[in-house]
Amino acid sequence: MPVYHQEGPKSARMYEVILPKKLGYFGKVQEVLEDLFNETAIRKIPFVKKTIRDQRKKARDFDEDEWIKTLCRASRGYSIYEMDGRYLSPTGPIDERVLVIRFIFHNEGRFGGTADLVAASLEVVNHLVAHRFAEELGVEEEIWFLEYPQINLAIWRKETSDNDAESSAKL
Repeated sequence: MPVYHQEGPKSARMYEVILPKKLGYFGKVQEVLEDLFNETAIRKIPFVKKTIRDQRKKARDFDEDEWIKTLCRASRGYSIYEMDGRYLSPTGPIDERVLVIRFIFHNEGRFGGTADLVAASLEVVNHLVAHRFAEELGVEEEIWFLEYPQINLAIWRKETSDNDAESSAKL
């Protein structure tokens, strides 16, 4: 039987970005989310360029490469789901299906580095995701950004034996 051990509970942050689900948005949604794993793409985002410029003015020892790497490491993944809902508009109730993109951030040593990924999480989701959707889609009245700042996360991690590690390496 495999053996699992519990990590945590530890501090985490969760965010959700909520936008209307429209076929025309799928390409932009995929682009924005895939860019989170690409340092070159992150460097091209206007918010990132501005932040680098501002930080260089403030601190000569600002490490641009380390900051970009932190943004990439912080955004290790996301989940997407749909919700159906109704809201009240000035013209009356409207039924709408929305896309919800959920991010959970926590600090973990398995991926290397000592950066505070939870602290970087707000910049990642607010500016590299929600703000990009707002500006680059440019047609919605509202895109919602929810932050759940004080949650606890427990992870049940499978323990691997030396034999498991050797078997994985052979694959």
